Amino acid sequence: MSSSILYGLAEFITTPFLQWMFLSLGIIITVIQYLNEPQRFSYYKAFGGLEFKWHLYMLAIFTCITTVLTVIGYWGTIPFTTMLPEYWYIYLFVLYLVVITQITIDSPQVTDDGTLNPPPSYMFTQKYRVMIAYLGLIIDAISMLQVYIYFGIADVSEKTILSRYILERFGSWIKGNKLDFLFEWSGIINVIIKIYLLSLQMNFRACNFGLPPSWNA
Repeated sequence: MSSSILYGLAEFITTPFLQWMFLSLGIIITVIQYLNEPQRFSYYKAFGGLEFKWHLYMLAIFTCITTVLTVIGYWGTIPFTTMLPEYWYIYLFVLYLVVITQITIDSPQVTDDGTLNPPPSYMFTQKYRVMIAYLGLIIDAISMLQVYIYFGIADVSEKTILSRYILERFGSWIKGNKLDFLFEWSGIINVIIKIYLLSLQMNFRACNFGLPPSWNA
């Protein structure tokens, strides 16, 4: 009984409509989340040695690339229309990249100069930033799960856990398919990035990033 329920649930969440819906929501939430990251305005450096502004920008670029690769994978298997021009996803990639880049360029770095220099008026309070970060993580996790289930197992005869749950997924780790295999598994890195971004929002304190105290709201 439980296996039939799980099978029905898996079939439901991998319907083309829900796959495209969660992918689209993921793009929208990612942009909103990026727009509301106060660390982008800091001169302080992240663990990679880059200032947080460019550190978060590089993470956003990676997410942009993997998202568009997922779009291409969906378009080749479950296209939602025949009315779009060929290679329309290239325009999506360029638009996504332009929006992220413009947000970054328009974000001047700020220091705590003793004044009550407030954050940009469009930025949400920390409570809502955390809520958006949670939502982004949940959507990315569901999208990754959808892809994981949808593409199934390449060779069901393999019995080891490594083969059945990792190496045989996404067309399997075989010659001629290794690049696609890595692209598909990169979705798990998106989830890890969203966990990291959630942690940044939950633990945000303006003083830890050299920002004015008024940014703690």
